[in-house]
Amino acid sequence: MPFNIRRDIQDNINIAVLRKFSKENGVDYQGNKANVIRNIIIAVRNGNLREETVREFIKEQLWFGKNKHNYFIEIDGETVEEFKDTDNLLRYFQDRGITPFNNIDRINNPEGVSLARFEYDVDTQDPTIVNKVYIGHIERNYTYYFEQQSPVFDPVNTYICTELDLINNILVLRVRSRSSMKASQDINSNTITANYLAKKYLRRYEEDYGIEYLDGAPDQVRNTMYNIEKELTNFIELQFKPKIEEHEEVINKFTEDISDLIGLESSEEPIKINERIVGLLERALVMQDEDVITQYVDGKKGYINMFDFRDDRGGRINARSQHISTPIQTSDIFFDTRETIDEVKLLDSLWVVWFKRAENNQEDLDNMEWELDTDEEDFDDGVELPAENDEGTVTRIKTKIAAYTGFYKIEFKRYLIKEEYDHVLSLIESFT
Repeated sequence: MPFNIRRDIQDNINIAVLRKFSKENGVDYQGNKANVIRNIIIAVRNGNLREETVREFIKEQLWFGKNKHNYFIEIDGETVEEFKDTDNLLRYFQDRGITPFNNIDRINNPEGVSLARFEYDVDTQDPTIVNKVYIGHIERNYTYYFEQQSPVFDPVNTYICTELDLINNILVLRVRSRSSMKASQDINSNTITANYLAKKYLRRYEEDYGIEYLDGAPDQVRNTMYNIEKELTNFIELQFKPKIEEHEEVINKFTEDISDLIGLESSEEPIKINERIVGLLERALVMQDEDVITQYVDGKKGYINMFDFRDDRGGRINARSQHISTPIQTSDIFFDTRETIDEVKLLDSLWVVWFKRAENNQEDLDNMEWELDTDEEDFDDGVELPAENDEGTVTRIKTKIAAYTGFYKIEFKRYLIKEEYDHVLSLIESFT
């Protein structure tokens, strides 16, 4: 049977990524999406492009791509030890009739749930040690729309992409969020959400593979989010600090004089007036030139859009600017909550825009940024293009990090590229 790419897979893969793949493999990437896909298919049929190369590309896009909701949960040491030895891992799955395979691009609308992938990576120095295990499932669900007040259902493949990171003792489960998705053609049945799928398959891995989970990851990531927020906001304030330090003597004299005039024993007690005034001056300079928050400079990792946390009395505080796309550092609530955050040193959720220096030239990046814009059905924000005065070529990656009971989640706001996923995880890990 001649090589082809199923229509639903074509719909799942972003045109910008298809163009990049075609260009790298010597295939004509001009024209619309249908033309690019046709050129890839013809190249394979003519022997100019290996079928396995295309299948590996498709596997990565189905594994990442539209699966922008990433769940992280700590796994216990016994699970790691059982799967970490290559022979033990293979024996464990062979006893269940499973050998390494990848059919994630070949299974379509299965009855029930179908195992679509079992593969693993080994240590580069010692092939008897397993570093990561990949387990993929596909299940058939239904999206719907109304035609003359009657629901019309379309079957869709839902990909559940799971990785067991045996180096860091973490299970990562990756799924897609769709609007109006059901498990059956029953309009009154419950809507299937990304969180529902994550919980369903976490339970399944407990039952099918005996994986046990620990509760430590959410607490750690709450502190990591605080570290991220602290460093990224401090980076911006430090750009203005030299200007204020030029007038340190004037500020010190003013705080001492005003303290004497109003009858305070000290400018340090009961509050440090000097620090408050310096903070206000830094704030004024930031707000006077607020574009500096979103502009890239060398060494800057990103900026914060908003966050929420619990104060020392357990009250939940949501700190955001008036508009969700406006950085929190321009808002009064950022400065009003500063002391409380520094006391608890924990955040529950954090919206971060990360910077990534791109290898593409500017023209390629601009085209890719526009074409990586998001889907309405995924409830996503649009893509923010580089500012004109960015140094070099910089990609902005919008994310939300949130801690829950037992696990934490990183949500990407557009089509997920593996290189950008790895980049963001690396940055987050640098704050632990």
